[in-house]
Amino acid sequence: MRPLLVVPGLFSTEIHDDELGWVWGRFRNLYGGPPIATLEGLRGRPGGIVRVIPIIPRIFDYDIMLSLERALGGAGYRVDETLHYFAYDWRLRMMDLAVTLAAEVRRIAERAGGPIDMLGLSNGGPMIRAAFAVDRTLPVERVVTSGSAHGGTVETLACLDRGFQFAPLGRTVSPEQFMACPGALEAIPSPAQTKFVGDGVTGSEDLYDLETWRRLRLSVFRKHPDDPTWIDVMAKRLADMRETWRALDAAPAPRRLICVCGAGLPTQIAIVVRKGRACLPGEGKLAGLPPAAIADGDGALTVEQASAWTGAEPEIVRISVGRHRDTVRTPAAFAAIVKSLG
Repeated sequence: MRPLLVVPGLFSTEIHDDELGWVWGRFRNLYGGPPIATLEGLRGRPGGIVRVIPIIPRIFDYDIMLSLERALGGAGYRVDETLHYFAYDWRLRMMDLAVTLAAEVRRIAERAGGPIDMLGLSNGGPMIRAAFAVDRTLPVERVVTSGSAHGGTVETLACLDRGFQFAPLGRTVSPEQFMACPGALEAIPSPAQTKFVGDGVTGSEDLYDLETWRRLRLSVFRKHPDDPTWIDVMAKRLADMRETWRALDAAPAPRRLICVCGAGLPTQIAIVVRKGRACLPGEGKLAGLPPAAIADGDGALTVEQASAWTGAEPEIVRISVGRHRDTVRTPAAFAAIVKSLG
């Protein structure tokens, strides 16, 4: 059995600060706690992966990674022997994190005496692709990704635009907190996948142009359209992300790529413009959007977006889902992942 290195998605690694306490990884962070980021800088350092967030201790837990680990254990993997995790600060730029990830791949492969397999969950998939971009000869035999936005997704824009609520009646991570993270834009639609439809759309719109965000009042520009600080921050974020897509598009394909993709749900694939504003209602709230803005997918990603590794010829495994997160947290997903690694 080849060693397996799992690269989890956003919010799957603990963040702790010596003064502030837990920034992420505990029950209290669903309802309060320090902001995940501010323009003054990031507080806290990454710890271990988050297997569960206890809701009622020993009675009910919010499962993040534990069930997947059990499924992999049932297939014969053993933690710290053949099963390894890449815990990382998910607030940072993937191209910076990719250097550390590539080094970890080489460390595990050297210890094993041969190539390894990798599993990317959600944003972990593009992270693996970034590692291939910084190290073109990684000793990796097979890459499996599940629910990964290889082509980006409009759902990320929706979260950046309105914020994101972790739990019912829980706190909302604001657009300002998200945008204070250096890696905030790293799952927005790629230049090749970006589409606009609606009032006054000419076909020349550019998602990576700062003025598009200001004109459509996207994200932080809802409240701060003329704030010079946010104008400067966003200009740099967008320019950096354009370069990131160039690096990802140039990354070599792995020897074997298998993409587990959810299907069966209406999924927004285009930015809808109405009365000069962007309409990004978010997963499961697409009633009233034009047909041209919707396609089949997992609620956040289409199969095309979830397998868009430039130059690769991926094997695609489709599973039925009820939400995007089902691609990383359900028995159907676990079965598809285990079979793909078999």
